[in-house]
Amino acid sequence: MARLSVDYFSAALMRTTTLDVILPVDNAGEAMGVDHTRRHDPSAWDRRDYPSKKPPFKTLYLLHGITGNHTDLISETRIRALAEERNLAVVMPSGYNAFYLDHPETHNYYGRFVGEELLDVTRRMFPLSDRREDTFIGGVSMGAYGALRNGLKYCENFGSIIALSSAMVIDGFEQIISDGLFFLERTYLESIFGDLSQVVNSDKDPARLAADLVYCDRPRPRIFMASGNQDPLTPANRVLADRMRGTGLDVTYHELQGGHDWNLWNQALPMALNWLPR
Repeated sequence: MARLSVDYFSAALMRTTTLDVILPVDNAGEAMGVDHTRRHDPSAWDRRDYPSKKPPFKTLYLLHGITGNHTDLISETRIRALAEERNLAVVMPSGYNAFYLDHPETHNYYGRFVGEELLDVTRRMFPLSDRREDTFIGGVSMGAYGALRNGLKYCENFGSIIALSSAMVIDGFEQIISDGLFFLERTYLESIFGDLSQVVNSDKDPARLAADLVYCDRPRPRIFMASGNQDPLTPANRVLADRMRGTGLDVTYHELQGGHDWNLWNQALPMALNWLPR
């Protein structure tokens, strides 16, 4: 399993941005077999035998939470081993604290970045499948919201969505506004979402996006959601799962023991990866 760090200049962000990529191109067992052949029967060894050529990989675009970056999932979870077991490529971009939404006034089109550009760029760099059914988007907390919003908005690109403890606050901004944490302050939320009274039923509202894609007969991603029974965001996640299921989408929802933290996400991530089509 190769791990790569990639810097490239993004048109959506108009600056250099960094990705971590997990790519199952190499394998210890295959390497040992090639080494054994080379040592015991050099005439049978072909330098092209390793790494062996593999078909384009199914790919998960995995988004971090608020205050994080592209290294979070590598450092806090077993995503590398889990992906290797499943022969799955994983692309982890940096989304900063922008909720993976477009901010035209600063030319930070994070939605377009993860929903379109990142797929095109990484498919040119690496042997990734370009089939919708092999392409998945997921995330934790803020990244789970970004996965839901952009997986539904760009539903032609993604066959499955994983949302672990989605930071679904759009139905209750007034209840959560606080001066205690910067990301709960009104000024911050308005800088991300705009007029807070206009977010529900906009293209920043996953429930509205789900209803729209069904009404317009667009492709329907499968959705996996999980949240902790001690997480204050769980009621909003439960309501969203029910609303999306009510539109006709295939939604799998789990409530697990735990809160809004890496312990919960380390429980849920293997479940979510097992749920993906193999």
